[in-house]
Amino acid sequence: MQLSEKAAYIKGLIDGLELDPTDKQTKIFKLIADFLSEMADEVKELEQCYDDVCDQVDGMSEDLSGVEDLLYDEDFDDDLTYSDSDDEDLAYEVTCPNCGSTTYIGEDALNDGVIKCPECQEVLEFDYNEDELDESEEE
Repeated sequence: MQLSEKAAYIKGLIDGLELDPTDKQTKIFKLIADFLSEMADEVKELEQCYDDVCDQVDGMSEDLSGVEDLLYDEDFDDDLTYSDSDDEDLAYEVTCPNCGSTTYIGEDALNDGVIKCPECQEVLEFDYNEDELDESEEE
């Protein structure tokens, strides 16, 4: 039985007693029954608000899951566009020999010759020849 049904049942019991309406105790019983009915209505409203908030949180969780899938997707390189120009948007794929994670770095980081792996913090050093890079891009 729901709270509102229980409150209505108690109110019906009080009305069924056919108490003297001018008696102070009868007035108190009726006020208590009205109070219980109002409380039951408030609880029902709070439950509805709670359900709405849960639905919104579930929706945000699903949206966040989609964003996480995009950010942490292992096939990230399929979505990455490579440029043939010499601008800073050029990206290179680097695999850490220590932990095996794949990182994408720009030309500036490649020219510096050293980065830290974002996963294990291992220092990665690069020694490359620009002619070799040009040949691999042509293939």
